[in-house]
Amino acid sequence: MVDLLSLLAPPAAPAVRRPVFEVTLGGATAGDPAGAVIALAVELGVAPAVSDAELSATLPAEVGDDALISLGYSDSSAAAVFTGTVSGVAHALAGPSRITATDGGAALARLRLNQSFESRTAGDIVRDLAGRAEVSTGTVEDGPDLPFYVVDDRRTAWEHVAGLARRSGFLATVDAEGKLGFGPPADGAPVASFTYGVDVLALEVTQAAPLAAGLRIVGEGAAGSQGSDAWSWLVKDPAAVAGTAGTPGRVLSDPALRNAEAAKGAASAAFAAAEAWTLTGRLLVPGSPEVTPGATVEVSGAPRDALNGSFRVLRVRHALSKSAGFTTRIHFVKAAGGGGLAGLLGGLL
Repeated sequence: MVDLLSLLAPPAAPAVRRPVFEVTLGGATAGDPAGAVIALAVELGVAPAVSDAELSATLPAEVGDDALISLGYSDSSAAAVFTGTVSGVAHALAGPSRITATDGGAALARLRLNQSFESRTAGDIVRDLAGRAEVSTGTVEDGPDLPFYVVDDRRTAWEHVAGLARRSGFLATVDAEGKLGFGPPADGAPVASFTYGVDVLALEVTQAAPLAAGLRIVGEGAAGSQGSDAWSWLVKDPAAVAGTAGTPGRVLSDPALRNAEAAKGAASAAFAAAEAWTLTGRLLVPGSPEVTPGATVEVSGAPRDALNGSFRVLRVRHALSKSAGFTTRIHFVKAAGGGGLAGLLGGLL
């Protein structure tokens, strides 16, 4: 007898999925796992980390060529995971070449300049730096008003972007299309869910005491109480340019913050970062090209409570080879909600 319910049920996911990819270097494209590309790896992160790709391939490639990489499975489609430029090619007498490529973060990391900005938002400064580095931009939100900000060549433009993200409670990332994004971490549903015993290959979590129970950030100038033109004035009482989060404890100085609103926002972002750092971990799963830096992922079914929950992705490495197959390694922190993730790498605490 035919089971009518089984006929109505949606088809189950295939037990074995065949990875597919497409690599374009300059004018050459490859998509055959047995052909020109032997292995590839794409590592992505939030600023100031520079995302890159490394390929073992027989494709012709020259420094400066455009590089596009898409990954996926034959039962769906390959999705773009990296857009950048070939930055190095290592040739050998025999065998494939080793080709490296970097995205727009590398262009900003190479840029050093001395420039002051007056009465601009954090987003305005990021757009200006991206334009100087010839990096395309996606969504760049304004963030706090900064009456006066100095970009100096002791740090790269990419480090300055990361610092502005930290002060704003934002993330700075270069997306799969090579566009710079600057804004708060997404608080929507996790982009991927993984289940112990189904698609979790390896998982470890480290819990630690908070870096700080609370902090107070003090800026400079009188722009907050005397108008934006008073950004250079000295103030006797710093309360007008200070912000507190949590139980007051550590006191930090940030001269770029010149009003109470900006200082309070920076303190909240840094405190959220400290909270996120109380849980860090690594997760290895079958290839998941949808996972990107700044997104959240969910793990369930693990035998210990600490291993389950929603986590914020700091760094992700997609790797595809004939010997190891298609895997994704995810480095994550606690999903603290709201901003503050960029503070993890900004060096404030």
